[in-house]
Amino acid sequence: MWMLGLAQPAVWGIAAGILNNIPYVGPSAAVVGIALAALVQFGTLTMASIVGGAAGGIAVVEGFVITPWIMGRAGRMNTGVVFVSLMFWGWVWGVWGLLFGVPIMMCVKAFCDHVPEFRVVSELLRD
Repeated sequence: MWMLGLAQPAVWGIAAGILNNIPYVGPSAAVVGIALAALVQFGTLTMASIVGGAAGGIAVVEGFVITPWIMGRAGRMNTGVVFVSLMFWGWVWGVWGLLFGVPIMMCVKAFCDHVPEFRVVSELLRD
């Protein structure tokens, strides 16, 4: 936001970071808020679209690349497994599935680590 010339970029970054913890609605609210602030500041739809698109792009990269990668490293789980589990549990349970998808998969991995019959599954989940 600073590189695009938006006023108070630190405030918008903190707001986007806080709102990003709310699945679906949070990143959308941050993008809309940032785009509206850009529209008020610059007065053109073009600049508001550019700033809103940049905020949306950052939210997408964070949600679909960075978070699964970090969670995969923390749980010593394959990044692809974390991503697929978030998509699966989000599809099954919606918001609750997104919140509990990674802990569920970590429990499955811990179970598979300790039961000899499921060591093959544990190897598939391992990083």
